[in-house]
Amino acid sequence: MNIKKIVQEAGAAEKKNQFDAALQILRSGLKQFPGQQELIMAFAHLHEKLKKYPEAHSIYAKLVDKEGKTSPAAALGLSRCLLGMSRFEQARKMLTPLYQQNPDSAEVLIGLARCAQHRGDLADAGKLLDQAQRKEPDNKQARHERARLQIANKAYDDAIATLEKNIDRDDLYGDSIDLWIETLKTQKRELYQREKLREFTRKHPQRPEFIFGLGLTYSRAGEIDNARDALGKASKMLPGNFRILYELGAVERIAGNIEHSNRLFEQVLELKPDHAAALRTYGLELKYSYGDKEFTRLNTVAAELSSLDITEQLQMHYALGKAYDDVAEYPTAFKHYAVGGLKKRKQDVFNEQASARMFDIMKALVNRESMAKVEQTGCSDETPVFILGMPRSGTSLIEQILSSHPDIYGGGELKYITSAMENIDILERRLKLGDVEAAFPYDLSASYEQRGQWYVAMLKSLAPKPYKRMVDKMPGNFNFVGLIHAILPNARILHSRRHPVETCLSCYRILFAEGHQWTYNLNELGRYYRRYWDLMKHWREQFPGVMYEVRYEDNVNDVEGQARALIDYLDLEWNETCLSFYDTDRPVMTASASQVRKPIYKTSMNRWRKYETYLKPLLDEIGDLVEQYEAELELPQPQQQ
Repeated sequence: MNIKKIVQEAGAAEKKNQFDAALQILRSGLKQFPGQQELIMAFAHLHEKLKKYPEAHSIYAKLVDKEGKTSPAAALGLSRCLLGMSRFEQARKMLTPLYQQNPDSAEVLIGLARCAQHRGDLADAGKLLDQAQRKEPDNKQARHERARLQIANKAYDDAIATLEKNIDRDDLYGDSIDLWIETLKTQKRELYQREKLREFTRKHPQRPEFIFGLGLTYSRAGEIDNARDALGKASKMLPGNFRILYELGAVERIAGNIEHSNRLFEQVLELKPDHAAALRTYGLELKYSYGDKEFTRLNTVAAELSSLDITEQLQMHYALGKAYDDVAEYPTAFKHYAVGGLKKRKQDVFNEQASARMFDIMKALVNRESMAKVEQTGCSDETPVFILGMPRSGTSLIEQILSSHPDIYGGGELKYITSAMENIDILERRLKLGDVEAAFPYDLSASYEQRGQWYVAMLKSLAPKPYKRMVDKMPGNFNFVGLIHAILPNARILHSRRHPVETCLSCYRILFAEGHQWTYNLNELGRYYRRYWDLMKHWREQFPGVMYEVRYEDNVNDVEGQARALIDYLDLEWNETCLSFYDTDRPVMTASASQVRKPIYKTSMNRWRKYETYLKPLLDEIGDLVEQYEAELELPQPQQQ
């Protein structure tokens, strides 16, 4: 077989998404024709397409002669790999002479635009992209970089429209799908995203990227059967694709199929041993020991930590924190949590002033006096049950216990209530909760009853049959207790409480999938906790008897007694299945996915003491609240109103 034929066969396999076969064809060709430039270029480019940038860079480097010279095509390949590895300054130095040789090369201009954007020169990046797009108006990479620039300038709607030009076509640009999905996620436009993906899937049924994207959307919404079906179809179209296998593993973990989930993560790690997210998620179910295979594998990848991109570094820091906690090396464990938190805070902006302002607005607007003046009644439906409180305070455990009852459906962490309350009238004020998809447009001025009815309809649409009670376990709904009671006066509201430091430390040690930016700095975390504490005090004082309060420590010490009291509060008949909550087969979307499927263990209390030395910034913020809570624990559980 000649060289041209080898390249053609590899290209044909690649078009069928048979990437392993394409790599093997080129590998065999290089054994037959060692050092042949066309084969080396094709081999490097395929690694690059698979985002194996370090490997691709090493292959392209074989085309550099002893004097450091190479062809423009190989130099471009090397620069693309450097960009892929976030080594922007090195990429710029390689692209500059290429630009001098050929100032009209769209690919060179696009690469330089990426470098300019990275150093913060958005104006220069825009000029370079203008030049590239004048040269090649339909260049998909240039359009993709234009969208990145629009996002940097906060022109999100423009970016979404730009990306869709790269997506809604037979020869789509794969990276644009990822960026489109991420942008819509940050803009809270999940409903739009789902409908567009369904549209794209119908128009382009042979494109696995759309089916994969739809599977991700279903997974994030907790629609496990739909997610499993879509991701399974995508996996059949792209067998051995580690991204799809990882998401399938994540879905099975949510569904409670931990062994199956781990097998999928093991497949991912066979294909990509440095897959940081798989290492972290797989490690959540392990008990690491010095010298074991998993501990060694994790630290082997950690040796190259600086070569990973920032998202992978974050995953690795939290994976290493868990591993070193398991082997009781607490100083090392905490260092990884602290460094991971620092990097996460740099990546995700947290506006503490805006966050604090929302707490103040709630206390000022939603109180006994103001709500008494609102001449509206809400929806009288008794189905909704809200479990709320700080994240990691035991909300998942309560939901799992309740959902074990045959008359209760656990809906998980739902975002409907904020959509229902967006633009709500409180006397002469219109409440803006922020960047959420509103159920009712601003100019409609929907009534409290309409808002409650919309919420109930959305809640009931989740279940395959009618239930007497349905649970919404979004912890952050603690912000809206007074409003929830206004639009759903017969809803049950459960407030889960846990030791302040246990709660905060557990938050600090988690890499959340989205939001919770206040958890990555101990001082900010402490101040946020104090605002939460004060707001819950406000709700108790202004709306007495509206919340049923549950302490995590009481649940641990008296499972049956507390479970019976909860069921009684929901006005249902007791059922013994509530005591076998760990056997209940239902999706759990939170970091507690595996814990709630195990019997309660008392080692979950007082774990914070092993990190006490490092928690001074947190204790400085909430030390008095710790004393108050610990004093409460010494007293009998108060009677609920």
